Amino acid sequence: MKSWINYIKLFWYFAVNWNPVLAVFIIWHEIKGERKYGIATSSPAELSQLTIVNGNTVHSSRYEAVNYFILEALLQKLRTLTNETSFTDLGCGKGRALVVAAHHGFNQINGVDFAKEVCTAAGKHMMELHEMFPELKYQIQCTNVLDYKISPDESVFFLFNPFGEETLSRFLEKVDISLTKFPRTIYFLYASPKYIDTFFAFEYEPVFRKRKLKWLDGVILKKEMQ
Repeated sequence: MKSWINYIKLFWYFAVNWNPVLAVFIIWHEIKGERKYGIATSSPAELSQLTIVNGNTVHSSRYEAVNYFILEALLQKLRTLTNETSFTDLGCGKGRALVVAAHHGFNQINGVDFAKEVCTAAGKHMMELHEMFPELKYQIQCTNVLDYKISPDESVFFLFNPFGEETLSRFLEKVDISLTKFPRTIYFLYASPKYIDTFFAFEYEPVFRKRKLKWLDGVILKKEMQ
């Protein structure tokens, strides 16, 4: 019963702020996706309701999971571009993208978020998933994304506008440092790409874009250094 109340609230949020057609489309995929992956990640949460670890919420957005339609489209396309097994979600929230990534063949999965409560939820979802995928290795770090240490084997990053343009730019600087030390190909899966021009400034190339109903948008960006 509680989940249906949450779906109704979410429907009205999208219907009022965007339009009813989009609301119906998203809620349909919410219900289907939550059942398909056996998780509970739909309910939004304001940052004021969460315990923030070492972070500034001024330019950060509330917890709101990426829609399943765009997430699955990006991961399905990525699988035609690379066989990489690492996946890192910047602003992982309750772990939706982490779980879906595991179902798409990623087995080295990292989640980063600065809100304790959503990190706990993400950890619970990944622990349950580990029973289905015994080879899965994962970690959830509850910290500011700018304090996150990028490993040499991390090549695929996901984000759904969890922070502002300045933070994004500073993180891309960290990625460039990692690329210089450990040359490789980097992919960013960027849902609702509000600051896509920042990627262009760092010489990322868009290799795929998925749009639906004008409001649902996602892009895969690539940067290669040999």
